[in-house]
Amino acid sequence: MFWLTPIFKGIAQGFLISILSFGPSFFTLINSGIKGGRAEGLRVALGIFLSELIMALICFFGLSRFFILPEFQLAFSFFAASAISYLGLKGFYKKYQQFLRSIEQPAAKSKSFFKGFILNLINPFVLFLWIGLLAIVSVYYDKADPHYQTSILLNLVSILFTLFLMDLGKVFLSDFLGRKLSRRVYYYVNKYFGLILIIIGIYFFYHFTTLLIDYLAGDH
Repeated sequence: MFWLTPIFKGIAQGFLISILSFGPSFFTLINSGIKGGRAEGLRVALGIFLSELIMALICFFGLSRFFILPEFQLAFSFFAASAISYLGLKGFYKKYQQFLRSIEQPAAKSKSFFKGFILNLINPFVLFLWIGLLAIVSVYYDKADPHYQTSILLNLVSILFTLFLMDLGKVFLSDFLGRKLSRRVYYYVNKYFGLILIIIGIYFFYHFTTLLIDYLAGDH
């Protein structure tokens, strides 16, 4: 019954992470659920889940050492800041007639999936989160225990599936809200989400700037 402890710990940790996470993928998920309903929101949630799974596996198998290199963090942070800012600006400055045409044409299934996948994958704090989670989770278990690696893996998998289930809940909620909004109101909601992404992009640029200053101040 050793597996009960890591599963329950993972569920609790996943629930806490979900209610405290407000990154670009969160706002994209809510926006997609409002705009395209449950089907589009589900595809975005699946994309987010796959990117989280990749991050978790990278950390579990010890491949995260490459991603904490200063050069990688600099390039990754700049790319993330640029991409998220672009998406935010695109949403914020979209004209009303353009917006109406976009919601009348449902997004391609693959586009919705990759939107969730890419947006979550390019968020540098998601990678740092999983690196930190692996370090925290590892402390909970005794290395001398024959189930040490399995317990860590079960804990991480439980976090993943809890996050996915919480995202599905957000999809159902946003779909419900989308049915209550007029197109004009949703247009301004869309602009609000665009503004949020711009702010996140600016923060990522700030993060990139601090990394660059530290890098230039070092012996490189």
